[in-house]
Amino acid sequence: MSLHIDLFTDDERANPSDRIVLTMMMGGAAIVILGLILYVSQAFFMLQASQSALASARRRNDNMKQNHKVALALIEDIAAGRACLEEMKAFSNVQIHVSAQLYAISVAIPPDIQLTKLSIDNALVAGGEKNDLPARQYIATITGRTDAEGVNERVSEVIAEMNAADGLLGVVTPGGVSVDPAKSSDRIFEINFSFEPRVYRFAAERKSK
Repeated sequence: MSLHIDLFTDDERANPSDRIVLTMMMGGAAIVILGLILYVSQAFFMLQASQSALASARRRNDNMKQNHKVALALIEDIAAGRACLEEMKAFSNVQIHVSAQLYAISVAIPPDIQLTKLSIDNALVAGGEKNDLPARQYIATITGRTDAEGVNERVSEVIAEMNAADGLLGVVTPGGVSVDPAKSSDRIFEINFSFEPRVYRFAAERKSK
């Protein structure tokens, strides 16, 4: 036979349900704290990743801006090069090729006339198809010697032949007759002829833009 003596009073006895509630509250608090720690950690890592991605995007944007500046500079250089090339082409286009003109002159000059000099000069003028466009005006002068007798008639015939020549384009005019200082029985004459002004085509196109 055993004897059990309970030394706790009714007020001192603990209620089991209260202990269970306390344990659950402590456990819940621990879970909440752990969840907050996990949430803060995840938010921190996400913020770090976002900042890293933003820095990388800024670096790419800076590189793109630099590449864009380089590309714009290259485009300007290409445009300047093309403009220079077009100017060179335009300058070439306003030149005259004198081979056909020289052949036409040689055919137009009779045997009894001796040519002593041929000079070609040019000047930049306003003319051509539109008066406000720059053009190159070429003027040539032929100097020759012939007998004094019938000099005016022969010079007029030469001018007529030159005006009728196929390869010689322009307006032919007499430039005067004078006595040859080396031989008084001969005469020195001049014939002038000019070409139509040759317009700078590229300059015209650029001005119209």
